[in-house]
Amino acid sequence: SWGSNTFGQLGDASTTQATAPVPVDENGVLAGKTVVASAAGMEHTLALCSDGTLAAWGSNAFGQLGNNSAQPSSIPVVVDASGVLVGKTVIALAAGFEHSLVLCSDGSLAAWGNNTSGQLGNNTTTASPVPVAVHQTGALAGRSVIAIYAGQYHNLALCADGTLAAWGSNSLGQL
Repeated sequence: SWGSNTFGQLGDASTTQATAPVPVDENGVLAGKTVVASAAGMEHTLALCSDGTLAAWGSNAFGQLGNNSAQPSSIPVVVDASGVLVGKTVIALAAGFEHSLVLCSDGSLAAWGNNTSGQLGNNTTTASPVPVAVHQTGALAGRSVIAIYAGQYHNLALCADGTLAAWGSNSLGQL
């Protein structure tokens, strides 16, 4: 990874900006694992490993690393999978400004981090440092989600029938 690294979002155990690619720390959480997907938020990064491990690093002021903490990390940490993610297989991930979103193989969605605009989709505006279930009601009711996208303070879900659902901030017509 490369670029700004104020909060350790490059995952190289430093907070030094990099103008050329640097390796993400592969000790600890990522040791011996194969990363199959990643997502970059404003100041944090997510990675999905082939064995289902979810890792995150960078800023964590709103719990966007999902490890039940508010401490930033310049190395990958494990996302808490003990709650709504128990028994789930994550197949896609997205990172917003200060929140994270995942899609599971059963079509369920989970989110964590900042929620001031309802971007966690759980009918609250309370931040969560661990994954919470996105309520799949309204435009998502009875639909199969096949792709997800995260904006600054909003999310989008593409459904198999072509429906595109959105939630979170609509201050500039994002929804």
